[in-house]
Amino acid sequence: MEQPFAGIELDAHSPVPVYYQLYEALRSQLGTDEFPSGSKLPTERTIAELIGTSRQTVRLAFARLEREGLIFRRQGDGTYVSEPRVTSSLRFLRGFTSEISARGLRVRSAVLDLKLAKPPAAVSAELGTTGDAVMLRRVRSLDGIPATLETVWMPVDLCGDLLTVNMTDRSLYTVLREQLGIEPKRAQETLTATVLDEFEAGELDQRPGEPALLVERTTHDSDGRCIEVVKSLLRADRFSFTAELDLEHDAVIRPSQPGTTTF
Repeated sequence: MEQPFAGIELDAHSPVPVYYQLYEALRSQLGTDEFPSGSKLPTERTIAELIGTSRQTVRLAFARLEREGLIFRRQGDGTYVSEPRVTSSLRFLRGFTSEISARGLRVRSAVLDLKLAKPPAAVSAELGTTGDAVMLRRVRSLDGIPATLETVWMPVDLCGDLLTVNMTDRSLYTVLREQLGIEPKRAQETLTATVLDEFEAGELDQRPGEPALLVERTTHDSDGRCIEVVKSLLRADRFSFTAELDLEHDAVIRPSQPGTTTF
């Protein structure tokens, strides 16, 4: 039986650092039959001996894989292959619960806040209000693991009745449709790379400074009314996004906030 990593060859004379060559080689094997999700990896010493390199080289490659969320360490136990990320399409407007449930994952929602509050000025402008708005803040979990921290602002005149609804483990879009008669129709989303602060990291079972995806969305109903402004923080090790590109037409690049570009 062939030893794991037997096919890995490192070129000390390449302009690409040796640790990076190893990172790419290991990355290609993670999630395969050799090392499926949840499996334990050999120790740094074992890998170094198998492929004839230093432990420091393996340690640097592991650190790069860990930053990408492809592996994780259990203190005193070893290094394991992470579960695959949830991949979401940017083409369709679907609620988080329905999209993730369709993939066979169990979605839970823990409500942190559901109240009337004064939104930030930019949110007020989007909602077209100068007073309070309905604010829903919750942590969404996938198969028991905290995955997103979501803050939703909604206009009182349209969504005030939401304050009487128990939103624990409920789909917001389902409640909007079935109980409030509101049909989400179109939305604009912006994705930005960010890092988690102490509060955010605590809610998502991460360390402060860990990478995350910031998804900001403004949604309108079938009558063109703004029904929600959402800020969602997604653990970078749990999600990725795909987009279908049409290469026959020129892309339109519109500047958004300073330092960012929205496509």
